[in-house]
Formats: sequence, C-alpha cells, structure tokens
Amino acid sequence: MTSRMRVTSNDRLTISAQTYRLQHETETGYAFECSEGDGPQIHLSYHEFEALLSQSDVVFEPGFFLIGQIDARLNADLESLHSRRPEVCERVVWRYAWVSVAVHFATKHGMKKTDHSIKEFMPQMEAHVNELARASQRKWRAPRAGRKSQFRDPPCSKTLRTWIKRYERGDCSYLALVPRTHRSGNKNDRFCLVSTRLLGDCVSAYLARKRLSKKQVADLCKLRFTKLNADREAEGKPALRVPSRRAVERAIARLDPYFTFVQRYSVEAANRKFALYETGISASYPMERIEIDEWMVDLISILAARGALDNLSDEELAQLDRGRRWLYLAIDCATRCVVGMRLAATPNSEDAYALLSDVTRDKTELAIAAGCQSTWHHFGGLGTVCTDNGAAFVDDLFRMSILEAHGHPDTPPGGLPHLRGRVERIFGTFGTTLMPHLAGRTFSNTQDRGDYPSEKLATLTDDTLMQILTLYVVDVYHNTPHRGLHGETPNNCWARLSKEKGSVPKLAETTRRRAFGQRERRVVSGRGVELFGIDYACPALQDFFLHSHDREVEIRFSLEDLGWILVHIDGNWHPAHALQKCFEGVSYDDWQDAARELRLKYKADAQLHEHVVAAAIVKIIEINSREQRRLDTVLKAQTPAGLRRAHDDLFVGLTIIPDQSEVFDLPPEPDLFGHIIPEVAVEKSQEIRPTGDTAEGNHNRSGRSGDWSFHDDE
Repeated sequence: MTSRMRVTSNDRLTISAQTYRLQHETETGYAFECSEGDGPQIHLSYHEFEALLSQSDVVFEPGFFLIGQIDARLNADLESLHSRRPEVCERVVWRYAWVSVAVHFATKHGMKKTDHSIKEFMPQMEAHVNELARASQRKWRAPRAGRKSQFRDPPCSKTLRTWIKRYERGDCSYLALVPRTHRSGNKNDRFCLVSTRLLGDCVSAYLARKRLSKKQVADLCKLRFTKLNADREAEGKPALRVPSRRAVERAIARLDPYFTFVQRYSVEAANRKFALYETGISASYPMERIEIDEWMVDLISILAARGALDNLSDEELAQLDRGRRWLYLAIDCATRCVVGMRLAATPNSEDAYALLSDVTRDKTELAIAAGCQSTWHHFGGLGTVCTDNGAAFVDDLFRMSILEAHGHPDTPPGGLPHLRGRVERIFGTFGTTLMPHLAGRTFSNTQDRGDYPSEKLATLTDDTLMQILTLYVVDVYHNTPHRGLHGETPNNCWARLSKEKGSVPKLAETTRRRAFGQRERRVVSGRGVELFGIDYACPALQDFFLHSHDREVEIRFSLEDLGWILVHIDGNWHPAHALQKCFEGVSYDDWQDAARELRLKYKADAQLHEHVVAAAIVKIIEINSREQRRLDTVLKAQTPAGLRRAHDDLFVGLTIIPDQSEVFDLPPEPDLFGHIIPEVAVEKSQEIRPTGDTAEGNHNRSGRSGDWSFHDDE
C-alpha cells in the first residue's frame, strides 16, 4: 500500500548525483525541480517516489535546505558524522543528551535560559544525563554497590546556553553540536614556497628507474639544500629550512602508489601488481513520534523453535527449558499503529538496533507468513524516537543510528511513565486481551496467579509465539476501535492522516543501510571486496586499490538484499554491486541455505558457475515461500559474531565465476583453493549435466530425482 509522505521544499532528493527539491505537490504525487541551475522537472507519483527511494543511487535528506542546517554543516565542515572518529560521535551524543534534557526542563519545568536558572536546575539535569551514562555502562548487569561508573564533567551554564543556541539556530541539526576542535592544529605547510618546490624536485628522483632508496633521496635532498643555502648566503638572502630525512620520507609516502610503481618499474609490472577484476559495473501525522520499549512477555513458553521439536518424544519435550521472552515494540503515537516488533531471548542492544531497521521498512511479508489477512504497511522515516533509560536504548550506536536516519532520540527523565504512555499502555492491552487466551500465562503478579501451573501448561514455541503476536497486532489490534482515537481504528487513522497530512518520508535505501546496516571491514583486492563468497566492485573501489596505501575499507550491507553494499572511501559512501547478477534481491538467509546445499552437492569443487548458484537460490526461495519460513527472520536475529562465524565456516574459499565474464590479461587474486581461472567459454564436455542413471529415468540410492554431477571426458 502506497501512502502520501510529508515532503517539503526544504528536503533534498539526489538521483545519480543530480539534486532536486520539491516545487509543488499534486493530488497524486510530487513535482521536483533541479536545485542547482536550470534543468528538467520531474513528476513522480506517490508510488513512484516510494519505489525510487529503494534504489542504490538515490539519497533523500529531509530539511537539507533549511538555513540553520546549512550553517550547521558549514560550521562543522561535515555532511554527517559517519566519517568521524568514535570519540567525536560519543561527544556529540553526550551533548545532544544535555541539550534535549535542558529543552525538556525549559518547556515542562519552567527553567529559563539564564545562568541563574540553569544553575538552579543543573543538579537535576546532571543526574538525568549521568543516569543515561550509568545505564549504558552497566548494560544488563544487576546494580551492585561499589561498581565504578565513569561520568563526564557537566558543562557550565554559559556553555550549555551556547549549545542550546547553536542547536536552535541549526534548526535542530545534531551537526550544530559537533566539537569544532576536530579542525584544530596547524595544518599549514612548514616550508616556504621555494623550499616546497625544491623538495618536490628532489623527491622526483625517487620516481626513476634507478630506484633510489628513500635514504638516498633524503641525502641528495640535503646536499641540494646545502648548496642552495650557500649561494643564498653569498647573495645576502636568508637560508632555507633544510627538510629532515623523515620529512622527505613523508613526502615520498604521499605520492600516488600506482604512478610511483609505473615510474620505478614499468606499466606492465604495475598492472600485474595492481590487477583489477571487473565486469564493467558501471504526532500529528504518521511517524512524527515513535515510542519504543521492552517488555517481558506475561507468558512462559518453550525456549526453542518449532522445527526443533518435530522428532522429540514426550519425555524429551517435558525436559525442554521453559521461560519468558522479551518483546521489543515500537508504536506510532499519532495513529497507535505498531510499526515494529521483535522477540528476544534477553534484553540486548542488537535487537533494539534491528527494531529501528524494521520500523523503516514494509513488513507485509511477515504478516503474510503469519497468516494475517491484513497488511502490515505501517512504516516510514524517523521523526522523534522516544525511549526510556534502558541499556539498549542509551547505547551510543542506537542513538547515533537514529541521528544518521534524520531522526531525533528523546529520553525523558525516569520516573515519568506518562511521557511514554502509549507504548506502556499497549503492553497492558496485551496482558488483558491476548494473554488470557494462551496457555502458560504468568498473570501480572503472584497473587493473581495463585496456583495456576504456568510452567506445566507452557506449550508455545518461539516462532508460534511470534506468529500469535503478529496475528493479534495486524488483524485484531489494528482493526479494533481505539479509545485514544475516539473510536477510530489504528488502520483507518493511519490511512486518514497519511492522506490529509502525509507521513515522514520513507528513508532512501542508501540512508537506511548507512544507518542500520551491518557493519564490517574488508580488505580490498583486485576483485573489489568479498563478502559471504560474493565479490563487489565499483569504480571508487578500483581507484582506491590503485592509488591508496590503505588496504581496508568499511562496508555497510543489508541482510535483506545482497545485491549491493555501501563502501566508505575518502569520507563518502559508494554503492558497490555484486559481480554475480544472480544476487539481486536475494536475502542472506536464502543465500546461506543455498550455499550450504551447494557445499554438500559440489564439496569437491571450490569454484561454481553463476547459473548453478542462481538455480540453487531460486529453489531455496521457492521452498521458503512454500513453508512460510520468512517469519523466522523476526526471531533469528543475525549477530556480528554469527555472521563472522558463517563467513569463516561456510563461505571461505567459495568462488563464483560470473557467466558473462570477460577475458582479462591481469592475473586474478589467489584464494584458499588456488588461483581462479576465468573461463571464456565452457565446452560441452565440461558442462554440468544429468548422470546416466538420471537421464534414463532411474532414481539414485538417495531416492531423489534430478541429481547432478560433473563428468570429465578423457
């Protein structure tokens, strides 16, 4: 279902490096004009605009053209914080906490923006900020006397007023709070123009077939400076500063690696060293305010997935562990619609972080997998995200991700549950309307529970519990008249407000992956970067490999689509696409199942052709669709450790040869199983074909028809 989004003339839309801003909105869509110079207008319907935001070369930035945000970016000399050091990001999050607390006290408790008033409220504000820091450092450990906690010194009243003023003038942009010390230091050249030119001339001696060492170049540079200084002294001119050996080595290190190798050896040698492998890869409206909280489900369940119980006896089933799960839930305050829900074994920051990603995407496929008759189309960009002081919500990564997604984290002081009343209330609704229908409920307290045997009656597994929760939210809760909406259902309220006022615009997929994507570092080789046995490349990666001394890059990727990733190079994010086209739109779970099947089927071979992999992926996706296993993705949250383990155990050494590869004179990179030899053409004798028994219609001993094998004709 496509709904109207709140797009204003202050938002910037970037399509393949061309920027646009809204000119006017029609009854069916938007009209955008070029923001720089004259250019053609583009008209997009609501559906076309939503589909456009999913493309890898599209970026949507709300409020980009606001004067305050422009000044904040200019003063910070940054477009975003993703390229800054972690300590800078932590300081920005800490400053944001102080500013948000101060704004809260100014609007709710009568604090004035004067030194006297701020000093009066300073102890209360400091206590709240330190409570956030204490919860973040304590994680999920129980409080214990004597445990150390580290707190930052509070700002003085004048400093806090300065932060508030900068934040307000910056139109509430977190970039206005970036410490300006990141640009401090003397970055001017230490040598005069004459010295710099002579130093460059001396360093050019390193770019010759003589292949002088760095020490020899430094000695030569010292001799030339000494001779020139003697001549200048005779002319009555001041002597030039002589560069040290380390200064000469730093100048040499700044030379282009590829160009330097060409000058010292040859073009052919440089091409062999820098070999490239390529295939020519060119809360008055929805989502304004979201409340998130965690809740220990009032139900004892079997701590296992349903598929793991199929072959267990009654005695074994009785011995399974039983306990209570945690539910992370996000609710839209304007419409009371649940925009995200995730079941967790224990409170943790990974599931809270993953919930933010769920909030920004369509979850209809999860509703279909659970058997719902209604769609779960409630999603959009992030406005204000309100949480309590839970360790998962005060985590720096959680809060920084909200800021990167153009949202605003809000953590009101503790002890005021009415400030998060909507999400608190829905948990009470679950306890009074849903839990009485389920076996194994724990009731709200031991007195109400009495002698009810919750553990003995526990029969629901993890995926069954998640299916029930999804069915209840999507089909029952969203279609039931809500007292807080004056009798209107959440579904109808979402549709009405989306039409009348529009929702927060859906995040561009590039922004979504940058904010909520999985984070890894990968070594760049001639094939680009490798992830889960898949090679990704783009022009920026090729240029980085040729001309950079670094060999690792940071990447962000989505487990929902392995067709492309984001690569961080020189402060910018670049989309890199998979060389193997069969991975477009393929999820990690589907590829993991397909890779495991391919490993078992072709365990003697490390190299597979793309059409073999594509056929296996299609087969796995059909099985998943038939068995409705996509619901498991809500429960099986992939952790960074689990992804690294899968990469090392399952995908190591796996090579996929693209079907449309070209002839390359440059040697590819070696891997665990030896060098990859790209094949220009596959002869008929080497093609994968059915075995003789299968071709004759007979079944092999495994009982499966259609098995394949490799035949070598000698």
